[in-house]
Amino acid sequence: MKLNIFRYIAFGAIAVSLSACEDFLDVSPDSSITNEDIFSSEDETKAMLNTIYTKLTANDLYGLAWPYTFNTNTDVEMRSNGNQNSTSGNGDEVNCFDMRALWGSLEKTWNAAYEAVNYCNDFVENMEQSPLFSAQVSGTPTMMQQMYGEVKCLRAMLYLDLIRTWGDVPYRTESTKVGIDFYGEGVTDRNVILSSLIDDLIGIEDLMLPAADLTEGVERASREYCQALIGQLCLYRGGYALRPGGSTGVMTRADDYLEYYRTAKTYLGKVISDNRHSLDRESFAEMWARECRWQVLRDGDIIFEVPMMKDGNGAYGYNVGMTIGYNEDRPGHQFGQATNRVNFCGLYPFTFDQRDLRLDVTCVPYKYDEDLNQEADFGKSCVSGWNIGKWDKMKMDLDNMMSGIAGSTGINAVRMRYADVLLMFAEVENELNGPTADAKEALKKVRRRAFDSSLYGEMVETYVEGLAGRDAFFKAIMDERAWEFGGEGIRKYDLARWNKYSETLIYLYNKLADWGKRANGIGTRDDVRDVIYMRKSTNDAGRTTLEFRGFKEYGEDVDHPASEGWRDQQDYAKNWWTRNAETGDYELHDDVKWSLRGYINYTNAGSVTSDIPVRYLCPYPSRIITTHKGSIQQQYGYR
Repeated sequence: MKLNIFRYIAFGAIAVSLSACEDFLDVSPDSSITNEDIFSSEDETKAMLNTIYTKLTANDLYGLAWPYTFNTNTDVEMRSNGNQNSTSGNGDEVNCFDMRALWGSLEKTWNAAYEAVNYCNDFVENMEQSPLFSAQVSGTPTMMQQMYGEVKCLRAMLYLDLIRTWGDVPYRTESTKVGIDFYGEGVTDRNVILSSLIDDLIGIEDLMLPAADLTEGVERASREYCQALIGQLCLYRGGYALRPGGSTGVMTRADDYLEYYRTAKTYLGKVISDNRHSLDRESFAEMWARECRWQVLRDGDIIFEVPMMKDGNGAYGYNVGMTIGYNEDRPGHQFGQATNRVNFCGLYPFTFDQRDLRLDVTCVPYKYDEDLNQEADFGKSCVSGWNIGKWDKMKMDLDNMMSGIAGSTGINAVRMRYADVLLMFAEVENELNGPTADAKEALKKVRRRAFDSSLYGEMVETYVEGLAGRDAFFKAIMDERAWEFGGEGIRKYDLARWNKYSETLIYLYNKLADWGKRANGIGTRDDVRDVIYMRKSTNDAGRTTLEFRGFKEYGEDVDHPASEGWRDQQDYAKNWWTRNAETGDYELHDDVKWSLRGYINYTNAGSVTSDIPVRYLCPYPSRIITTHKGSIQQQYGYR
C-alpha cells in the first residue's frame, strides 16, 4: 500500500506564514498562524514539511518537467524531430538542443523551483529558533532534527537540478523577506553552490534517521539519502560542466576534483557499509512492478523517491511509461489513457546483452489500444520509439486506483537508488585507485541482479574481472549506467559530467546513418536490425498479444515461416534511409537529419568534432533576464 505522507496536508495548506511566492520575487502576506505556532509542535512542523513535499510534486518540477520536458536526446532516451528549423512556444525542442529563452516552460520551472527553495529556507531558519530542535535524547536524533536535515536535503536536491538545467544560478539560503532587493542579485558559480551544499549536508548527516526508522520509509529523505546525495553532489562538483566561453561554451572541470571524489567515496561507502539497502530483496522486474502498485520497500533498491498523490499528480505511468489507448465513448478497460512521451533511441535496445533481465522490463516494442490489445510501437521512423516498461498502468492495483480515467497516476518519482550508489562508488574508486576489488564488487552487485544465476560465471565474474585497467573499467561503468537507468532521465547528466556528450552524439548520428545504409543493402548487414517480424496470438482474456523476431536475432536469414504465424513485418533500420520522391536516390530520413539538430545535423555533420561542446544547458528565462535588470546575463550564445 502507498504510504500517505500527505496526511497532515490540510494544515500545511493553510500554514501560509512561511514566505512562499508565486514567483521567486514575491512575498506572501502574513497569516494569523505564526511561525512560532508551527514550530512549537512536532505534528505542526511535519505539516509544514509536507507542504514542501507538495511543492515538489508540481508538474513544473518532479511531477512532469524534470522527468519529461527537460530531457535532452542521448544514446538512451531520445525523441525524434524531423524538422530542420521548426520551433514551438512550449519547449518541445529542448530534446534536440534548439532552445528558446521565451519558452514559458522555462520560467514556470524556474519559479516553481525557487518557490520550493524559499519554503525550505524559511523552514530551516524557523526550525533553528525552535526549542524542540535542540533537544537531544541519548544521542539519538529527534524527529525535529530529522525534519531539519530532511529539508536541507530537499533544498540541495532542488539546487542540483537547477544547476543541471541552467548551470550557474542565484543561490540563497535565506528566505525571502520584505525589503530585500532580489532584482540586483546575479548568479553564483555552480562550484561555490555545490561546495556549500556538500558542507551543509555533511554537517547534518548524523542528525538524520535511516529510512527503516521513518514511518513513511523511502518516501522521506533519510540519513542514507543524505549520504548518497553528498556523493552525488561531489560527482557533479568534481565532474565536467559547460562553462561560458567561445560561441556556445567550453567544457571544463576544477583542478581540485579529486578532493571531491575522495569525499564521494567516503559517503557512498557509508551507504554500502551500513547495509541498510540491498539489490537482493527483489528482482529488477519486481521492483518496478511495486513502484506501479505504490508498494515501497524500506530496505530494497529505492533509497528516496518524491511521494506523489494518487490520481493527483505524477507523470510516471501516464506521460512516462507504457502507452495505453483510450476511447472516451467506449473505454473497454479500467486503466484509462496513458501516452508515453519519453522514448528510447532506436539503437539502445540492441546495446544490451540479449540475456540481460533488464532489457524486457525497460524496452517494450508495443503499446495497448483502447481494448488493451497489443500493437507494435517503434515510433514513426524507428529512430526513436519503444515504450518504457518500468512504469505501466497495467501493473497497477485496480482495487486501489481512485479512477480509471486518463490522468496522473501518483506513482512516485525515484530520486536515488542503491544501484546508483554502487555504480557511483565504483566510478570514484576507479578514478582514485583504478579497478580495485572494492570497485569490481560494487559493479558485480549490480550485474548479479541483471542476469540469471546460471550466467554469473560468464556475465558477472568473467566480464568484470576481464576489465583491464582504469579506462576499460570506466567504459564498463558508462555502459552499465545506460542499461540500469534507461528511461529514468539520468543519461544526459552523466554524459555531461563525464565530458562524453559530444562524442556520444557524433557516434549516434553516424551509427544511425550507417545502419540505415547497410539495412538498405549499401554495405554488409552484419548485426543491423533491418526488418522486424511479428505474429499475433490471443490470451485468456481474449486480447491480442505480440511476439517478435528480429530483435534478438538479425540478418537476412531470420527464421519467420508464415506457416507458424509470422505474417507481419516492420521495417526497422531500413527506415533510416529513404528514397527521394523526385530523384529516386537514397537519403537520410529527416528524423536522423534533425533530431540532434542543435548540435549535429545534416548540414554540419562533416565539420562537427568532439571538441565542440554540446549546449545541453537551457537559456535563462527571458522574464528573469528582464526583471533582474542586467544582474543576470544570457550565456552560451543564447539571446
